[in-house]
Amino acid sequence: VGCRQIQDLEIPCVEVDPCGDAQSAAEGAVLGLHEYNELKQKKKPVVTPQLHGSAESEAWQKGVIYAEGQNLARYLMEAPANYITPIKFAEHIEQKLRSFSNVKVHIRPESWITTEQMGAFLSVAKGSAEPPIFLEIHYLGAANTSDSPLVFVGKG
Repeated sequence: VGCRQIQDLEIPCVEVDPCGDAQSAAEGAVLGLHEYNELKQKKKPVVTPQLHGSAESEAWQKGVIYAEGQNLARYLMEAPANYITPIKFAEHIEQKLRSFSNVKVHIRPESWITTEQMGAFLSVAKGSAEPPIFLEIHYLGAANTSDSPLVFVGKG
């Protein structure tokens, strides 16, 4: 709440007291400042929350990363469907994950989906003027490489 009030005052940076839990403080500050501004004429100023002091900087960074991940999901959810089309969705995710060497992103086109005989997926996609995209993300950083893979399936 305090960070949002600072945002209304158009102050570009705010130091947040961790109050004994820097990770939670970071998550709360970054999540609280999120607002979908993409299509608004008058955008709120960007406020950067920073840790007050340096004792818990590792926990603070972890909280910022968690909150930024949640805010990415919120951004993709709140954007209108005609703005975040399947290909824009896939390209946005690919761009966000590009810097991670242990993550591989594959954007599969309609021809691949047809070859894989994903009929139900193609049937649902026929309800849109946009061509379907199948987004495949591989995480290659498990501690034990013999573990079974963890798979998420969803509709963007």
